[in-house]
Amino acid sequence: STFSHADVRVVDVASHDLQRAHRFARAFGIPTVSNDLFSLLRNPEVDAVYIANSTAEHAITAIAALEAGKAVLCEKPLEVSAREAGMAAETSRRMGKLCMEGIWTSFLPTYRRFLELARLKTCGQPSHLFADFGYPVGEDALLRLVPPAAADVLLDRGIYLVALALKVFGPVERVDARLRFNVHGVADHGSLQLSHSGGGQSQLSASFTSLMSNTAVLSCSGGNVQLERPLIGAETVSIHIMPGERNSPRDAALPLGPTQGVARRLRQSALLRRFKRALPRARREHLTFGPDKYLPQLEHFLALLKEGARESDIIPLELSLAAHRLIDQARASDQADPSR
Repeated sequence: STFSHADVRVVDVASHDLQRAHRFARAFGIPTVSNDLFSLLRNPEVDAVYIANSTAEHAITAIAALEAGKAVLCEKPLEVSAREAGMAAETSRRMGKLCMEGIWTSFLPTYRRFLELARLKTCGQPSHLFADFGYPVGEDALLRLVPPAAADVLLDRGIYLVALALKVFGPVERVDARLRFNVHGVADHGSLQLSHSGGGQSQLSASFTSLMSNTAVLSCSGGNVQLERPLIGAETVSIHIMPGERNSPRDAALPLGPTQGVARRLRQSALLRRFKRALPRARREHLTFGPDKYLPQLEHFLALLKEGARESDIIPLELSLAAHRLIDQARASDQADPSR
């Protein structure tokens, strides 16, 4: 449905399961079903390939499509390791063909506004990013992630958070990770602490097993900016500006005038404190993504394709490579932890 909203003509579909491909083609009015990837890549009507097969096959599929002269939009994660991500990036640059990882959240109006507020220092100097994404999934969903699929919670969910952290604070100089593995040997819950080269810090958590807050909060010297839940698909940004400093411990020791005495007694009222908490304390901006949350990403990719661009300025290849290197470092950090 996303392709129909973008007025894109889908001309071919390929799958390991030919019956599944035929069902998909009938459901969406696709005229051609190919027996394999290479048949699809020989189709002269195909200008770009959207890769949505198993994670373990993303690398080989992307490289084959690029070498066939097709542009590539690949579902995240682009690859299962930084080494494979580097191979895909090298092929894209060698062939001069557009390749973009589908971290679709980065294209949402709320995310772009969040980053703009950080860049403009609307709430002061940004210093700390907290973001989490998690909710329990069933056993069937987890089985899709076990080998040979080769995915885990960092690749499937954490990559959204890692990309956001890199866009807010830039390169990372230290990664500390704690991962939990299920009976299949797949990391199903993980937390990352990132120390960025510019001085910022990011605290990221992703889970297949726990319901998290599903928000992102950027703490700054004069307030904070928040992507409200649901983080993955957010349509509301909150801006909290901290009021001027008051009621310091030193002030508490000074004699109270009549006005200050009344104010202090009012603050001691539980009912008034409850009323105050109920008042809106932030500016909220509602920024919709329209009829389809994946549409902004697809429209961006199509504009790049029309321009003949080789990379996205929102998700450039170097950002994808940095994210995959960071995830590799997180796994290594967890394995090297002597307390594990």
